[in-house]
Amino acid sequence: MSIGVVGSGISGLQLALRLQQLGVPVTVYSEHDIDGLRTGRPQNFPARFGRTQRRERELGVSDWDFADAQVRHWAVTAHPGEGEPPLRFLAALRPPSSVVDFRIYLPHLLSAYVGRGGELVTGDHAVEDLAARHDLLVVANGSRSVRRLFPADPGRSPYTTPQRVLCAGIYHGIAEEVPHSLDIHFLPGAGEILRLPFFSPAGRADVLAFEAVPGGPLEAVCHVDADADPAGFQRRVLDLVAEYAPGLRERVDTRAFTLTGPGELAQGAITPVVRRGWARLDDGTCALAIGDAWITNDPLTAQGANLGSHTAFALAGLLADAKAPYDEAFCRAASARLWEHARHVVEWSNAFLQPPPPHVAALLGRAAADRRIADAFVSRFDDPVAMWRTLSSPEGVTAFVAGCETAVPAPAGAQGG
Repeated sequence: MSIGVVGSGISGLQLALRLQQLGVPVTVYSEHDIDGLRTGRPQNFPARFGRTQRRERELGVSDWDFADAQVRHWAVTAHPGEGEPPLRFLAALRPPSSVVDFRIYLPHLLSAYVGRGGELVTGDHAVEDLAARHDLLVVANGSRSVRRLFPADPGRSPYTTPQRVLCAGIYHGIAEEVPHSLDIHFLPGAGEILRLPFFSPAGRADVLAFEAVPGGPLEAVCHVDADADPAGFQRRVLDLVAEYAPGLRERVDTRAFTLTGPGELAQGAITPVVRRGWARLDDGTCALAIGDAWITNDPLTAQGANLGSHTAFALAGLLADAKAPYDEAFCRAASARLWEHARHVVEWSNAFLQPPPPHVAALLGRAAADRRIADAFVSRFDDPVAMWRTLSSPEGVTAFVAGCETAVPAPAGAQGG
């Protein structure tokens, strides 16, 4: 049985590498070759949590276990509302997340796949033209040309417009208050400001990102042409940071603050959507959607790459274990199995785009007062099923807090991650 994988993002490449390990014939169809994946503007700024890193070690493609590619702490600032003091806490993320530019990460995975004998076909291919070559196509990219195969599922897609407008760049000139830490500021009515260390083609740098509520005070910078007026864009960025995250602004060296290179900036807006998980092509061959072809989440919860990795491994197991043809019944059942995990990520990510309900606001308050709760909350980003079980109800928060309060305190020195 032969599988064609369309797309060379994390979902497609981890799926191909896993199928190689399981002895399932697979061909990767990529718009870009290995060198092509190394070029262009940054498209995203993924954080890969512990479970994803464990899968990478299993695939033999883990290559960034060093401090400059890690986030070990989160510094969280949450503004409850007008006239109320902000909540602040520092939490250890255990295990650390890995923060590597996909222009480094994806060529590494594709090189491993090709080096192990994998077949790579480059170019712009219509999914329908590939059907006759394989028993099943797995579509793992979200290009406009394939979206028509997988229409949006309105029952799983509550938003029809972007909930955030994004402006994120890779910069020099930002100091860290705590080494290897992420800063996130939750700003009611405005959105979020994030800073995180990032291992980029320029080496160790920092991502500074605005997730702006449409129509809010952070949105305007998301539309400024940074290439046309670099100095004016930089002033707008620093003015916003000074107003909404003054502690972060104090750590910016104005003389050194600059994008790491021309074009090292991503601006745009994402509408969260879940698409139909499979399609039957004209010749009877079926196509399964994973990755961006299936689900697009807002990046606020940093789950995109991790969901892609989880889905790739889960689908590889289903494909390897299948006793029947890869027909409509298989695709329907496989998509349903994958949704059992994915729905927790989708529901949590969609909920995070709204003001926190009282039980979540109360949890943040408890985290600000108790380091055990703060550490456990931040570390739970590695387990979206457990995280959504916690955040989805007052009872979930109560149980989570109770478990933290009975936990054995971390040994002295362990807070350093």
